Amino acid sequence: MKGMKVVRTELDPVTYDRLRDLADRRALSLKAVVREAVLSQLVAQGGPMDDPIFQMVGRLKLKGRNWSQRKDSRP
Repeated sequence: MKGMKVVRTELDPVTYDRLRDLADRRALSLKAVVREAVLSQLVAQGGPMDDPIFQMVGRLKLKGRNWSQRKDSRP
């Protein structure tokens, strides 16, 4: 796959066996299970990575004051 990076690590035998069992039960490769686990952890720690809303944050240029300072945007 183009653009993919390789990550290598060591696991203790118990963790590896549990990971292998999970991959076997789900009929997935060990690599696929590890990718899912890493993505799941990233999302849990920082929110969805590819949500378009995160690409918009900080891109709007407002004339004058910030939205939080504008009186006309408050009820």
